[in-house]
Amino acid sequence: MATKKVKTQLCTAVGADTAPELGRKAELAFSLGSDLVELRIDRLAKPVTPRELEAELSVFSKRAIFTVRSLREGGGFMEGEKNRLDLISRVADMGPAYIDVELTTMKENKKWARSLPKDVRKVVSWHDFQSTPALETLRPICAEELGLGAVAKVVTMAASAEDNLTALTLCGDRPGKVVAFCMGGLGTVSRVASIRLGAPLAYASLPNQVIVPGQLSITTMRTLRDLVA
Repeated sequence: MATKKVKTQLCTAVGADTAPELGRKAELAFSLGSDLVELRIDRLAKPVTPRELEAELSVFSKRAIFTVRSLREGGGFMEGEKNRLDLISRVADMGPAYIDVELTTMKENKKWARSLPKDVRKVVSWHDFQSTPALETLRPICAEELGLGAVAKVVTMAASAEDNLTALTLCGDRPGKVVAFCMGGLGTVSRVASIRLGAPLAYASLPNQVIVPGQLSITTMRTLRDLVA
């Protein structure tokens, strides 16, 4: 039987100082053809209440990935770990398409993780901002992530063009389940090629508003998806 081809959803990552500005950027991303938006709650300049977030962002929930990234994995949340976990729980109650939670967070807070809504899909993520470890290191990480969520996400730094092959092999291992790519200019090719290998999500930026090194704009990613899918 032929394997059903996975259609990669393009997700535009957006950050802003305020919740209203985050909402405006989400609207722009959708107007440019994004399938989803990743709302980087951790990048807000000042703390906001869950009620404020709901008022400004709930309209996008069903097409959003809510991310409240920890400092140790490249995020910007400064209000302490307990407050971060509480905020993740609250945004999960808004019924998003996904919430992104780090693998280390899930493992270190097992009781809290079990309390998250069962009907909200989780992108369980892991990052290495210095290098791309070998496949024998990354494959067990993917397996752990898939035991805890709907999508495994592994993001590493490309120190060479060959590092892209490692990330892309992970995508090919489990089409439709694994998002794996490399950061940095050398890693841009993996973001595009992962679409061909069945990654469920591919991340982009708004034009001239890169969140992490190596991102391409949503308009460019739309064109490339049409070419490689």
